[in-house]
Amino acid sequence: MINYVLRRVLVAVPMLLGAMSIVFFAMRVLPGDPCVAMMGDQATTEALADCTKNLGLNRPLAVQYVDYLWRSVQFDFGNSLRQGYPVSEYISRMFPHTLVLVLAAAVVAALVGVPIGIFSALNRRNPLIDYPLRIFALLGLSMPVFWLGILLLIVFSLRLDLFPLIGGGDLDGAIAMIRSGEVFTQPRDFLAAVADVLHHLALPALALGFTLAATVSRLSRSAMLEVISQDYIRTARAKGHHERAVVYKHALRNMMVPLLTIIGLFVAIALTGTVLTETVFTRPGLGKMLVDAIGARDYPLAQGAITVFTVIIITVNLVVDMLYAVVDPRITYR
Repeated sequence: MINYVLRRVLVAVPMLLGAMSIVFFAMRVLPGDPCVAMMGDQATTEALADCTKNLGLNRPLAVQYVDYLWRSVQFDFGNSLRQGYPVSEYISRMFPHTLVLVLAAAVVAALVGVPIGIFSALNRRNPLIDYPLRIFALLGLSMPVFWLGILLLIVFSLRLDLFPLIGGGDLDGAIAMIRSGEVFTQPRDFLAAVADVLHHLALPALALGFTLAATVSRLSRSAMLEVISQDYIRTARAKGHHERAVVYKHALRNMMVPLLTIIGLFVAIALTGTVLTETVFTRPGLGKMLVDAIGARDYPLAQGAITVFTVIIITVNLVVDMLYAVVDPRITYR
């Protein structure tokens, strides 16, 4: 196991290096100039030259690239070109908002997508049940998350006034109370902060979770169909076991390996979905930060956000691979 993990880490290094390199050079290829974005079109040539020099953008591209890689190894992504604050600190502030959104969307997608996929597979011969469930999955796959988010905002925020239009709630306050231990001394304030976070989280999690639930349901259906077609399932039924016992004791247990693969794919899809979701709902987070950084040509901020996204995806896939052996003892790593 240790040798396998070490090999995977060594494979992840060039993957991460390649992703960081693509981000670095892609940001330089994009039209626009950070100094023009900061100072406006009316800035003089001398002012733009001074700005470029102060930001270090007049250095050779190879020097900037090596400096970027060396800083990233030390988890130091430099300072924001636009605001001047450390990028690492800003990422640490935005990351909890994105993490909460991804976890909430995962709960929605799992509670909706997995049961629908399994139920559809078990009733594949009943078109009255299978076809509507497959249409639901197709509808979710065809529905962009930004369109669904706007629709939810119009209905539940503008028309019914049940949920806020913007913001992410007092998540920073809740985290500060946890760190300081005020959760036990001021439980009412902590519960109020949590309720505020959930109130702001409901619509974004529903928008992102619904679109992801469609993908999860299709993958769950395919995994269950593959499992129930195996010989041991037919043997269990031939022995006279109740259908519920066959599904819960045999099929679901052996479905865990492909389900773990679904989880690995889900994290990547959910992280990319946060970019649109946080933008539509004007929520703080890494996705919204990335969009703003690209618009302002803030190279360090955009590079730091995408690097964090890449590290998370690689780490989750590594953890999923290691969990295969825990779920199925027949799997060994050599």
